[in-house]
Amino acid sequence: MSAFKLSDPGASLASDPTLSEYLRCYEFPLPPDVRYGYLRFQSSQARDRVGLFGQAWVPYHPVGTILLIHGYSEHTGNYAELVRDFVGARFAVAALDLRGQGLSEGARGHLESPTAYVEDVEDFLKEIFPLLLPSHPLFIWGHSLGALVGLQLLLRGKIPARPHAAVFTSAFLGFRELTGGQKFLAQLAPLLAKLLPSLPVAHKIPPTVLSHDESYLARRLEDPLISRVATPLWLMSAGKAIQEVRANVGQFQRLSPTLFMLAGDERVTNLTDARKFAFEAYASLRHKVIEFPNYLHELEKEPAVRPRVLSETLAWFRSHI
Repeated sequence: MSAFKLSDPGASLASDPTLSEYLRCYEFPLPPDVRYGYLRFQSSQARDRVGLFGQAWVPYHPVGTILLIHGYSEHTGNYAELVRDFVGARFAVAALDLRGQGLSEGARGHLESPTAYVEDVEDFLKEIFPLLLPSHPLFIWGHSLGALVGLQLLLRGKIPARPHAAVFTSAFLGFRELTGGQKFLAQLAPLLAKLLPSLPVAHKIPPTVLSHDESYLARRLEDPLISRVATPLWLMSAGKAIQEVRANVGQFQRLSPTLFMLAGDERVTNLTDARKFAFEAYASLRHKVIEFPNYLHELEKEPAVRPRVLSETLAWFRSHI
């Protein structure tokens, strides 16, 4: 494990040119505007131990820490603009590249168990949160698969501090309706998960269902850290994680106040399942649900509504400091 240490104020990353290039490539906030630190560590899971990569940014005079959890087949670099927005609003940000994605190790698009992602995030936060802002509020922001992992975090209650609030966008709470060859492969998934559990299969999610921002989609197509496969065991493990969260839907009323945002033109996950979950989990006044009609899965990257998504997110966190 590399020791986690935030850079001193005014320090540069000149001593690590590879990391400096990575941070510049994805346009993350850089010292001296922020203090920055990263951590490489081994997962604690005996069944599938992999090396993981996490990062943190701390602005001057911070008001709290946001744990950012990215979506499936992407990585933290895909949220560099959001990191800049959060830091600009005086929130520290901590983010882990989930196993098999980004700069973390592991078979691409593979998952050994329904709790593998959430256990990794718990390990990451236990390691760095005491070294960031342990006396300040902790918040969770998660997108799609990251929202599912965030819901698991809330349900399990095994992180160093109780989150003051959470924001989830386009939560992955059900698989989209499949047709043709994809439907056939999904039906074979239980058998393949036993015979060929780590067989990489192209997920064939067209970029055009993610966002209307053509410049973003073009960048995504060129991004070498974007994964484009899923394995049969990933499908089974993710499905079990969804089942566990939905089976405990009644518990979320009493957990951290949550802002739950849905894309009205959702074509990546199952919108009906997400709506049903929101109705059952977040009916009380301490939670809030917003649906954006006619917008696609990655709301934070939909140009027409991004300003509102960001303003709603920051207002929600600030109201729970």
